Amino acid sequence: MYMKINEALKDLRTELGLTQKEMIEKTNITVTHYSKMEKGQNRIFVEDLIEILDRRHISINYFFGKYFKDNEKNLNISEKLNEAFYEKNLVKVKRIKEQIFADRTSSNELKDRAILIINILSPNEAPLAIDKAMKDFFKYKNWTQNDNAITILSNSIRQNNLSSIKSLVLKLIKSYPNLSECTVSKQRKLITVGINYLYNSRKSHINLNNDVTIQILNWLKSMSNIPELGILKELYMYFLALYTGHNKIAENIKEVLKITGFENISEQLPN
Repeated sequence: MYMKINEALKDLRTELGLTQKEMIEKTNITVTHYSKMEKGQNRIFVEDLIEILDRRHISINYFFGKYFKDNEKNLNISEKLNEAFYEKNLVKVKRIKEQIFADRTSSNELKDRAILIINILSPNEAPLAIDKAMKDFFKYKNWTQNDNAITILSNSIRQNNLSSIKSLVLKLIKSYPNLSECTVSKQRKLITVGINYLYNSRKSHINLNNDVTIQILNWLKSMSNIPELGILKELYMYFLALYTGHNKIAENIKEVLKITGFENISEQLPN
C-alpha cells in the first residue's frame, strides 16, 4: 500500500511540529480547506501543494523524494504530469506521456493534456497537438457540463485560434453566468478558461478591447472571494488593470506575484 499525497502532507506537518493553522500560514488556503486536504476530502491541487511547501522552505523535489521515492510508479500519473510541467522538465513530461499512452485506461483528457504540455514546453515538437485535442473536445456531448472538456478547451486556447474559440468561451459564460454559484473545483476550471483567453488575446495585440474581452472580465468578477482562488483572483485583477489602462496597478500585481513565489507566472504575463 503506497502513501497518498494527503497522508504525506500530514506526515510532513507532524514532522515539522506544526499545527494545521501554522502549516498554511501566509498561504491563500483556509484551515478548513487544509484540514479536508489532509483527510483526503478535498482534492490537492498542484499550485496549493507548491504554495504550502514553499512557505515552509521545502522543495517539491525533496517532498516527493522523501515520501514517494520507493513508490514513484504508484503516484497518480496526473499529479506527476502536473509536477513535471511546473518544473518545465520536458524530458520528464515526455516519459510520463509514454506511460499515459501505454495505459489503456488513460482518459483522452489526460492524453491531450500531456500532448499540450509538450506543445507548450516545446512548441515546434507538437504542431498538431491542439487539432487533436479539439477533435476529442467535440466528441463530448453537453461539453459545457463536462470537466474534461472544459480542461481541454482551456489548454487549447492560443493566439492563432482566438476567433474560433471565442464562441465556445461565450457559450461557457452563458452556461455559468455566476461563477460564485459553482463549486471551487468548477470555478478553477472555468476561471482558467477566461484567464487563458485574456492572456492570449493580450499577447496577440489584436482587438484588445473587444466585446468578448469585456464579457470575460465581467464574468470573472463573479468568482468567489475566497483564499482557495487567490492566485486566479490576482491574475484576473492583473488583466482587469491592463485592459482598463491602469498599468501601474498591473505592475504592482506582478511584483506581488514574484514576492509570493509565483515568479515564473509573473515573468510570463504580457504587458
